[in-house]
Amino acid sequence: MTTDQPRITVSEQFLTSPTNHITAIAGDDEVAAAAQGEVDGAAEPGVSVSLIGPEQSEEMTIEGDDLAEGLLARVRKILGDETPHLEHLAAALEAGAIVVCVGLPDRDEVGDEDHDALKQRIADLLLSAGATDATYHGRWGIEELTTGR
Repeated sequence: MTTDQPRITVSEQFLTSPTNHITAIAGDDEVAAAAQGEVDGAAEPGVSVSLIGPEQSEEMTIEGDDLAEGLLARVRKILGDETPHLEHLAAALEAGAIVVCVGLPDRDEVGDEDHDALKQRIADLLLSAGATDATYHGRWGIEELTTGR
């Protein structure tokens, strides 16, 4: 990648608990920066943004012999094991894309309706910035998000 913009480190919460996050794929640094800027600019309480780029593959490792190596292992550690989506994100990283990860406040903190509305607002911001494949990672599964506009 050819940018001087610093990467945000993936938060410890995201490494240990992939739930309650939205991921999206940014094709390049410009889209990643725009997506991050849109979410940061919205100043939603309890929302945090992290970027995962292909260059981070050496920073994250998985213990154990039974897990895949490389990008797939890195994404599995970060996001959990939603295999089809996991493989899609790993392929995007391998192709040089950046995964934008947005942590949301707990549903219990904001209520179901407000959480769903926030989830849609964040997806709209990511997609309007040029990111693709916005996906919500919930406690029991994943949900593909499309623009609500």
